Amino acid sequence: MRRDPKVIIVDTRNASDYERERIREIAEWKGRAPGTVAKWMGRFAGPVDRAVRSALSEETVENALAEANRIAGKSLAERVDAVPSTLEVADLRAQESRKWAIGYAAAGGASAGATGIIGLAVDIPFTITMSLRAIRRIGADYGYRDAEEADFALHALAVAAANSLHEKEHAIAIIEKEAEESGSNAAASRGAMAKEGAILATRSLAAALAKNLVGRKAAQAIPVVGAAIGAAASASFLDDVCTTARHLYQERYLRDRAILDNAIG
Repeated sequence: MRRDPKVIIVDTRNASDYERERIREIAEWKGRAPGTVAKWMGRFAGPVDRAVRSALSEETVENALAEANRIAGKSLAERVDAVPSTLEVADLRAQESRKWAIGYAAAGGASAGATGIIGLAVDIPFTITMSLRAIRRIGADYGYRDAEEADFALHALAVAAANSLHEKEHAIAIIEKEAEESGSNAAASRGAMAKEGAILATRSLAAALAKNLVGRKAAQAIPVVGAAIGAAASASFLDDVCTTARHLYQERYLRDRAILDNAIG
């Protein structure tokens, strides 16, 4: 069923021209259904699909999530960047983080793809770890690097792993609800995500990740072409993750500076 376009009204009187353009992009992204990369890549899987689904069990993903979030938090210890003075500065930093994340993910996916199904046991936790590291790193690019960001990172990953527009909108709604309850000041916003984070870290997020990744990773088990497909699959997922993190943190940055009074959407 075709949906009518969503009408969004946002007060941008306090925004610069650059910020207004980013606000428009965020609104368009929120109303856009998740891509179909996972679906069309999964069509090449054929008879190996069942084996891949076994390797991508919710339990496997759930265990990987817990360890990945711990590693992602520790990886920020080396970051000493000052809080960005403008959104444009933060966006430039985030673009560098995106290149870093996609590059590492593609390399890891290629290595795992070259070993077929066996490589998935290593590649799945690696991809999830890279996703959370990318989210936390992009958060730091916008000035958000507190310990409480671990829960927000899980929220962002839930949005990136959504398999339908309904799932995406639901995951975003949870973030917006938490932001509204936290108040408008930056300090409250940075520590506001604890309540729902514990829920998203359990099987609901694990199930969404397993479903999303299985389509991308299934074809990775095919002999000969597995390395190329593994690199493309990992890179495409990290691209989705980085895009999600960038837009979510852009909105927080603008809201915490009273450039936006409410969430976009």
